[in-house]
Amino acid sequence: MKAITLTVLVSFLVLSGLAVAAQSSEQKHDPSMEHMMKEGKAGQQSEHIMRMMKMMDQCSAMMESAKELGGTKGSQKQ
Repeated sequence: MKAITLTVLVSFLVLSGLAVAAQSSEQKHDPSMEHMMKEGKAGQQSEHIMRMMKMMDQCSAMMESAKELGGTKGSQKQ
């Protein structure tokens, strides 16, 4: 009877240890995947910001040229 109880107890402890080890390895793996996803999103956001800044520069240049052209046309009409 003691041998059966001891065998069941050892088996339970071994299986519990394996389950905890599997969870631990999964938890270590998931944050790295989340980190990679966050880095990917951050990269996409920085690209988006750079495109927006370039577009704002282009708009600013267009506005300046429009002011210059508008100033010459306005002075000709007056």
